[in-house]
Amino acid sequence: MAHPTDNKTLKQKIFWHLQVVAGAVFITLVFSLILQKKIVHDSFIEMLILSFIQLEIFVWLGTLFFQSIKIEEPKYVRRMVSRLLVFYLSVLAIAFFLFLAIFLFHFIKNDTDFSLFFESISGLELKGFFNASLIGFALGAIFFFYTQWNDSLKQMQKLKEEKLIFQYETLKNQVNPHFLFNSLNTLSSLVNQDVESSEKFIQKLSSVYRYILENKDKELVSVSTELEFVKDYFYLQKIRDQEKIELKIEVSNGNSEMILPVSLQMLVENAIKHNVATRNDPLEIIIHYEGLDKLVVRNRLKEKLQLNNSSKIGLKNLNERCRLILDREIEIQETSDEFVVKVPIRLN
Repeated sequence: MAHPTDNKTLKQKIFWHLQVVAGAVFITLVFSLILQKKIVHDSFIEMLILSFIQLEIFVWLGTLFFQSIKIEEPKYVRRMVSRLLVFYLSVLAIAFFLFLAIFLFHFIKNDTDFSLFFESISGLELKGFFNASLIGFALGAIFFFYTQWNDSLKQMQKLKEEKLIFQYETLKNQVNPHFLFNSLNTLSSLVNQDVESSEKFIQKLSSVYRYILENKDKELVSVSTELEFVKDYFYLQKIRDQEKIELKIEVSNGNSEMILPVSLQMLVENAIKHNVATRNDPLEIIIHYEGLDKLVVRNRLKEKLQLNNSSKIGLKNLNERCRLILDREIEIQETSDEFVVKVPIRLN
């Protein structure tokens, strides 16, 4: 039985190819009126097939050239113009070779002396080719830029929606009764036992909430800033869990790399929330680099027997935001004894 996602993708592909067919019919009709002065002529089907093939190739090339350019990038216009120039030169070369191939096919079909091939490509033929190419490119440009612009708007809208989801989840975390209740209980115990530690605890708790409030609307923050936030958050957990949990951060500097805010903290929180930890068998969480473009959060996997129902919206949301903002996805690796999440980062 086919998966619903596969069916949706198949329908999208069929719809896209139907759009290309409609575009090919429209271009063929325009060319027929301009070049043949009539709609129906002997080479109409041939021209339609050729237009369809060219559109398929050009759309594939356009996607290859422009899919990595985001409309919100600072150098969007410059990159678009430079790639557009390369795209048009590539399209012109392909169109010219197709023109030669078709001309050669008719030349051989009519059993004409091959020595007359180059002489047969008269100035009139080339003039017609270039006229048709310019018209086709103009129509193709309008069609292509419309689709790109439409896709960019959809992407930006989706990003806004994902940011709203993230802000909602962040807000829920801010007022999470469970986290706040535990923190206040811990603070109450500290006040009676150790005034100095209680003051530090209050400072760390304040830093955690300040960081969330200041960065909840940002797309990226420096790795070093995010790690400082993780340390403050883990300090609050460590006071409560004592020797049950350990955090190792094997990252130096981190000022030149950017990461999604509250991403590492969320993974640390998940590890603490979903795994059993005791003094005899503490939970160790390690954060380290993998290459130049990934930060890894790994922990021993020993899941609690009874867990509250989780929609896993945190990981899904993080993955979607990475895909939309960094054009990459998180990597999740789970074995029988370890859970690993690799988060993409961007060099600043």
